[in-house]
Amino acid sequence: MQLQEYVEQVVKDLPCSKREKQDIKDELLDHLGSMKWELIEEGYEEAAASAMAIQRFGSHATISQQLKESMPLLDKYVRKWVMSLFGLYLAITSYLVLLSPDRWQRRAFTIDWKQRMIEYGVPEYTHLFQNTKPLSTLIDYVIHSNRYSAYTLVYNLFGNIALFMPLGMLLPLLFPTFQSIHRIFFTALLASLGIEFLQFLFALGSFDVDDLLLNVVGALLGYGVFKTGAAIMKRKK
Repeated sequence: MQLQEYVEQVVKDLPCSKREKQDIKDELLDHLGSMKWELIEEGYEEAAASAMAIQRFGSHATISQQLKESMPLLDKYVRKWVMSLFGLYLAITSYLVLLSPDRWQRRAFTIDWKQRMIEYGVPEYTHLFQNTKPLSTLIDYVIHSNRYSAYTLVYNLFGNIALFMPLGMLLPLLFPTFQSIHRIFFTALLASLGIEFLQFLFALGSFDVDDLLLNVVGALLGYGVFKTGAAIMKRKK
């Protein structure tokens, strides 16, 4: 068997793109070629040297299986696109929670409200834009759902969950160190805390501990989607 034919057999069924397969083929041929010329320098004929290099390397089925087991979920070319998608997600999230014109319009109202409450001598009413009691807002949405529009309920409940689902899916997909439910939990919690703090600091929204809860739930649901997809991909491999 010639070296070219051998590496073709190795990479034929690898679960990666054509470009990645070509890179692997080039690397294998480089190693095999070096081994072949070392054998030729030892006095072996070229055909015999090729056969011995392949024999020392191992059967193509064994090498192919080892490569399959060691390959990441995404090859390096697909990973670039997913990384771009992650960057787009961060940009959109930043816009929605901090930079959108709607938030800056509401900011003017919030600042004016707080100033008037202080002038009227009722500073306690400036805390209408804060909730530090876990589940208080969520229970209010359930008990007094008739007071809220369907848009408000969907936006505040499912919107906060959906906002963090990509975080739970993309982080472990791109970075193996985040393939842990504990790391996803604490990363989502810290990210959500950071958003809530910035919104409160710049009067761009209300601080609500229930938003933290929904954000973390969203990230954990996203991580569940990642684990399911990863299991399916590994089974295929």
